[in-house]
Amino acid sequence: MEESGGSRVLERLLGRWSFVREISGQGLMTGTAMFDGMDDGRVAYRESGELLLECGQSLRAEQRYVYETMEDGFAVSFHTTGELFQRVVFAACAGDGWKGSASHSCKADVYDSEYVFRRDGMFVVRHEVRGPKKDYVIRTEYRRGQIGLE
Repeated sequence: MEESGGSRVLERLLGRWSFVREISGQGLMTGTAMFDGMDDGRVAYRESGELLLECGQSLRAEQRYVYETMEDGFAVSFHTTGELFQRVVFAACAGDGWKGSASHSCKADVYDSEYVFRRDGMFVVRHEVRGPKKDYVIRTEYRRGQIGLE
């Protein structure tokens, strides 16, 4: 049986990453992320970093998720509750890598997302957040080793 795109992508994510996250109109975060394999085949994700808000305030931030392979992509759940955040479905295996999309409704807010996994090892996650009190884009670029804004 052929391995799914989700399995291949999650396998390649294992290990340590540096990231830069731009939150439009709000701030910039830099930090590190770890993808660790779990005994049940899922992947634990944890990140920590420094968030510099546009007002000049600096905050320490952390987040954790669990990734699980699906036939046509992967699911991302919140670590603490196990609640599903997104089902990322691959639209295509483009010449430069895998591309997936997902959507998540959280009360009155909607997170429309795109995940791009490039063959050169870099990947980008982009969330467009819309709601009665939200209107911004979160773009996170991941690379092995240290990175900065390009």
